[in-house]
Amino acid sequence: MGTRAATASALATWTAAEAAAALHAGECSARELLKAATAAMGRTRQLNAFVGGVLSTAAADADASDERRDTSRGRDDARSTPDAGSILDGVPIAVKDNFCVRGAPTTAGSGMLRGYEPPLESTVTSRLRAAGAVIVGKCNMDEFGMGSANVNSASGACINPWVARPAQRPAQSPDGGSIDDRSIARSIDDHRLGPRSAGGSSGGSACAVASGAAILAVGSDTGGSVRLPAAYCGVVGLKPSYGSVSRWGLVPYCSSLDTPGFLARSVSDAAVAMHVTHGSDPLDSTTNSRVDRAKLGRWIDANDDVGKFLTRLEVSGGVSGGMPGRFRRNGGSPFVRSKVGMPLAGWRVGVPVEYDVAECSNEVRAAWSETCELLERLGASVTPVTLPSTAAALAAYYVLAPAEASSNLARYDGVRYGRNGAVNGGYGTARDGELGRRQTTRFKPGTEGVFVASGGREGFHESTASARSRGFGPEVQRRVLVGTYVLGTDVTARYFDRAQRVRRVVSEEFARVFSGGGGGGAGGAGGGSDAFGLSGRARGIAHTGVDLLLTPTAPTVAPLLYGPGGVGEGDQSGFDQSGTGRFAHSAHTTTAGYAADAMTVPASLAGLPAISLPVGLGFESGMPVGMQLIAPRGCDVELVGAAWHVERALADAAANGGGVGPGVTGGDDKDLGRPLIGWGRDHRAQGTVDAVRFSAMGDFV
Repeated sequence: MGTRAATASALATWTAAEAAAALHAGECSARELLKAATAAMGRTRQLNAFVGGVLSTAAADADASDERRDTSRGRDDARSTPDAGSILDGVPIAVKDNFCVRGAPTTAGSGMLRGYEPPLESTVTSRLRAAGAVIVGKCNMDEFGMGSANVNSASGACINPWVARPAQRPAQSPDGGSIDDRSIARSIDDHRLGPRSAGGSSGGSACAVASGAAILAVGSDTGGSVRLPAAYCGVVGLKPSYGSVSRWGLVPYCSSLDTPGFLARSVSDAAVAMHVTHGSDPLDSTTNSRVDRAKLGRWIDANDDVGKFLTRLEVSGGVSGGMPGRFRRNGGSPFVRSKVGMPLAGWRVGVPVEYDVAECSNEVRAAWSETCELLERLGASVTPVTLPSTAAALAAYYVLAPAEASSNLARYDGVRYGRNGAVNGGYGTARDGELGRRQTTRFKPGTEGVFVASGGREGFHESTASARSRGFGPEVQRRVLVGTYVLGTDVTARYFDRAQRVRRVVSEEFARVFSGGGGGGAGGAGGGSDAFGLSGRARGIAHTGVDLLLTPTAPTVAPLLYGPGGVGEGDQSGFDQSGTGRFAHSAHTTTAGYAADAMTVPASLAGLPAISLPVGLGFESGMPVGMQLIAPRGCDVELVGAAWHVERALADAAANGGGVGPGVTGGDDKDLGRPLIGWGRDHRAQGTVDAVRFSAMGDFV
């Protein structure tokens, strides 16, 4: 099958474009890719990234993909290269468990929906199938998307495939003798190397890509649920503009914020997935055509990584007529293959000073500063901006999201969903809470569907309350109670209406920053610019408008799942001992989870496109660090183009020894003459079962 046979190790590092090249050249088959994905799922099952096994439809879809290629090769007029849509033909893709998929249960991480098989297919997955993608499995997630650590799941917590590395490697034992690797491991503080959170709520999707079980994954982003797991797991996470990708078939959490997104190993892969799935959908009234499909397709064709497998379109300049006035004004283009190394010349990138919070770790802040310097080397002008309502955005989110959730989740009464009413013990049944015996129920004639119990003491309200107390996890119950409270008639103006006003203000501040208002405030040489590593020409608060915003995706690297400072109190005893692996919740868990959304929520409230890029391994923790780029609403293509250039620059930095994490001295890598940031092929996670993951990174593996 050639040199690029679909081995599990190849699957762990291939992008969709590389897989498409191997498939098209006949060096592997879709069935072999599926076999490798299946093997990876089994090998990394301890990560708990998937819910259930391989989908029953996967084998047939893979065979159909191979048959299409065989038929195409037999035609005299067959194209020498696949088109933009067929780059996904035969590629194994994982899907978050809140998307309805034909042939698979959809539980949204909740016991309330255990065993539920929907009678429909989501628009996102149907469009991916139409492009030939092979959906291999459903991914673990926080229940109904409510969480930032993927611990609020009926299927148990999802484990980050990355393992932290210590800051230094002792050459001798304390008594002066030599020590082996086992003694080194024993000498490392346990809390440093404990299992880490994969992020939420799309933790399973990010984990599937990072561990090599899928090349691409679908997630959903309400307040950061694609970008946060992407940052924690070291993958690319793209959240499109709200309304650019259909929500039809997505189990809702907060309908005015829910946005399908994509987790991938490269910006190009995320762009291809968006190209295939975005656009107006008559089944979702919120969709629109603000993102130019043709323009996105031209970018994919022009991309070096993808274009050599597609139309081989030669681009000598920007795509004509496709760019908004803002980007034409700057003269820079994300589409240009620059020969002088400054593809972002003329672009203005804003750094919001409010995002430099006290909770930002030293390694995240250092990576932020170096990313600013990288953008300047690419020709962009980096300048501080101010978004005064950033602090209020998180509070507004945790009023609005629970309010909408309480309305959306009102449909779950324990009768209409789940396998034969899994929670209540049978469809159309109610359980007596005191006697524990089942009662048959019926619709009383003339009541047009009013649910009543035939005999016994429980009616509809009692049985529904009983079902929800067993079917919903603690976090869902908590947020439903909050939402119900803030929608109460006597407190609505105090909470919900005020949160709506904050949301409008947040959107207006973003609009002013992008259009030239700058958000107000003043700055100077001492206005915080030095903290971000900005050059002299970038001093002061911008008032002339910026094209992009750069922020950390999260204030820290992936936190521990349990132990000191973790997202759950205590240690492994935080897990339920019943064998289900369900995580024991605590006040500490929810507090840490809420704070993790601080960097991602504001863009969600404004409906803006955003992308998280892995920029390197933290110099203290050795865990992935993610940076976020935010663009004006509808400018998804420009965002993708700029992120692609940043990604290429990070690959160059990685080739020069950057972003490899702790040095042998445990100090700042700049002391060793190498950059703190950098991300290349050797950085792509291989899963915790591989003995050596970073052979090109020196002795410290």
